[in-house]
Amino acid sequence: MIWRVKGEGVAVDFGLTDEQDLLRATARQFVADVCPAERAKRWDEEGVVPPELFRGMADLGWFSLPFAEEEGGDGGGPLELVLIAEELGRASFDVAMCYIGVLIPGITVFRWGDEAQRDFIRERVMTGRHRLAVGLSEPDSGSDAAALRTTAEDHGEHFLVRGQKAWCTGGGLPDTTIATYVRTGPREPKHGGISLLLVDPTTEGVEVRRTPTLARHILGTNEVFFNDVLVPRENLVGPRDEGWKVMLSNIELEKVIISGGYLGAAQATLDEMLEYARTRHAFGRPIGNFQALAHAMADLQTEIDSARLLAYRAAWLLAQGRPCTREGSMAKLKGSETYVAAARLGMQVCAGHGFSTESVMSFRYRESIVATISGGTSQIQRNGIARSMGLRSY
Repeated sequence: MIWRVKGEGVAVDFGLTDEQDLLRATARQFVADVCPAERAKRWDEEGVVPPELFRGMADLGWFSLPFAEEEGGDGGGPLELVLIAEELGRASFDVAMCYIGVLIPGITVFRWGDEAQRDFIRERVMTGRHRLAVGLSEPDSGSDAAALRTTAEDHGEHFLVRGQKAWCTGGGLPDTTIATYVRTGPREPKHGGISLLLVDPTTEGVEVRRTPTLARHILGTNEVFFNDVLVPRENLVGPRDEGWKVMLSNIELEKVIISGGYLGAAQATLDEMLEYARTRHAFGRPIGNFQALAHAMADLQTEIDSARLLAYRAAWLLAQGRPCTREGSMAKLKGSETYVAAARLGMQVCAGHGFSTESVMSFRYRESIVATISGGTSQIQRNGIARSMGLRSY
C-alpha cells in the first residue's frame, strides 16, 4: 500500500510492491512450515519457545530488516515490519510477539546506544543469538509508566539497582538481556530522572519469577526483582535521566507493528470459523448459510479490513517521517478490539467445538483477552485520540 503525493492531491495505491508481496508470501510460508496455529497452541500449552522459531526468523534476516544497510541491516520500513507481524499473528499473537518483543528494544538500543552497544545488536541480536526483553511496568505503574519506582543509585563505575518489575514478557528466557527503565534522578518533574539500563538477569541479586497467566505462555510473563544488583555503567543506554525520551522514541512504531500482529490473529480466527461454518451442517445445510452467522462474519471481515487500513496508513506515515501518534493509537485500538471481537464470534460460530480446549478457537479466545490491555490499554489509546481532537479525557 502506497500513498503518493501527486500535484496538489494525494494518489493512493492500495497494492504492495513486488518485494513486499514476496516478503508476505515468505512469512506466510514460514508460518505454515514452522509455526502453524496448531503447533503454536501446543507450544503455549507446554510453555516453551522452540529454538527453530527465533533461528528461523534470524535466518530470514527479519531481525536486521529495519536497520540501514550501512549499519548491517536491510533497510526495511515500517510497512515491511507490519507485514511480517501480520503473518506471524496468523500462528498466534504470542508468536508475533516473539518477533516484535525483540525487535523494538533492539531498535531502541541501536538508536540510543554507544558503539559497543550497537555492535552487540549487530552481532548478537540481529543474528538471533540473543534476545531482548523490556522491564517497564511495575506493580503500581502500568499505564502510568512515569510513576516507576525501581531505583538505580550512581556509584561511579556501576549503578546499584533496587526494585521490582512486573509483566516482563520474555524476561525469563535464556540468552536474554532485560532493557530496564529505572529512576536515576528526582521524581519531579515526573517524566524526568528516568534512565535505561541493560540488565543481565543472571546477575547476582536478580530474581525472575514466571507469572501464571491465562495465555501468552510461549514467551512467558514475569516478575523481576532487583535486590542490590550491580549494573556496570557501560550498560546505560542513552543520556542519564532522559530515559523518558528514549522510551517514547519508538512507541509509535511499536503500536503499529503490534497492530499487525492483531490483524493476523483476527484474520486467522475468521478464516478458521469460516472453514468450520462451511463444513458443519445443521438443519440440512452448512451453518454459514444461515443469515445470522453469515452477516456477523461479513461484519467482522469489514472490521478486520478497517483495522488493516488503519495499521497500513500509520506505517506509511512513519515511513515518510511524519508523526502518527493519533493514527498509531487508532491502529492499536482497532486492531486489539477487533481480535477480541473475532475470538468471541469464533466461539459462538464453533459452539461446542470451540469450547473444547482441543480446538484452536479456544486458544484464540484465551489469547485475545489481553490484547486490549497489553501494549497500552484501549482506554489509554482513546485518551490519546481524544487529546488529538482537542479534548481532555480523565
